[in-house]
Amino acid sequence: MISRIASFAALIALLAAAPAWPEPAEEALQKGLGLEEAGNFKAAIQQYDRAIELNPRFAQAHLNRGNAHAALGDDERAVKDYSAAIRLAPKDAEAYHKRGNAYRRLGQIERALADYAEALGRSPQNGDIYFNRGAAYYAGGQYEASLRDYAEVLRLNPKDADAYYNRANTYARMGSKERAIEDYDRALSINPQFIEAYYNRGVAYGDLGQHEKAIRDYTEVLRANPKSFRAYYNRGLAYYRLDQPAQAVEDFSEALRIEPKDAEAVYNRGLAYIRLGKYDYAARDFTEVIVFMPRNAEAYGWRALVRLRQGRDQEAEADFKKAFQLDARLKKRLQPIIEDVQQKAKASSQGQNP
Repeated sequence: MISRIASFAALIALLAAAPAWPEPAEEALQKGLGLEEAGNFKAAIQQYDRAIELNPRFAQAHLNRGNAHAALGDDERAVKDYSAAIRLAPKDAEAYHKRGNAYRRLGQIERALADYAEALGRSPQNGDIYFNRGAAYYAGGQYEASLRDYAEVLRLNPKDADAYYNRANTYARMGSKERAIEDYDRALSINPQFIEAYYNRGVAYGDLGQHEKAIRDYTEVLRANPKSFRAYYNRGLAYYRLDQPAQAVEDFSEALRIEPKDAEAVYNRGLAYIRLGKYDYAARDFTEVIVFMPRNAEAYGWRALVRLRQGRDQEAEADFKKAFQLDARLKKRLQPIIEDVQQKAKASSQGQNP
């Protein structure tokens, strides 16, 4: 899910509205703002430290130091600074909003929601606060509330592609794939370069069994990012489900060039090789999966079936025994396939005899 932070321009606006502090503290704050804008957050913190040392009641310096700590991933320190800013300027919506964001990132969802409520009480038309509260509701599993907040964001700004995207993700999590796709469509109509929207729409299409459309979306992702493991992997799954195993093998192989030790990609490539009748390659892949995951019952089961088709009955029997030891339920699933392979082998043998 996407979250949102206030723009640097908004911070300048807050500063302009603040009371005039002693000049040395103001000078240190200005230096800190310049460093923060340049991305030098550690140096900015040193300037904010100086401003607070000169004037401990400088709420804006506490707020900005909190922002710099947050940018460095130190949300616990950010919370302390935002709390100080709130004590000094309790009417400031921005400090509540920022502390809410920090609490959300720390996984303290109820505290985050309380702060967003305080912020909205002070700034009820602020779409960013609704947006981030929607993300907090989503993180807390309160999906209906999340949808309401994204609807409010879109009421305030109907061209907000990120809000459509996050609402689509919420619908998808709730199982409403069709409504998710509608919102991904809206996000992409506003921002045609929204690669995450293409990817997640592809996932939604796949969940609905619309694999051709999923393939088109994953292809868009790969045009923008040819190193996307997940796009190659998911497109490979889509090709496999469309019974296009050769294309599936190509995509799983591309995925494995990016992540050579991904057991799922190796496993699914093995299944695609079976459909192509390339049993040696399939056996090699299932063996590799077993090296990665020695207790993977399905890898043993599929390797057993491959070896059965190769006429390597003793090795197949050993693999079946291991597979069923690891997962007794697998026997019921594989038994029809085993019988089919054995019947075909028997028919082939009889056809060759005079």
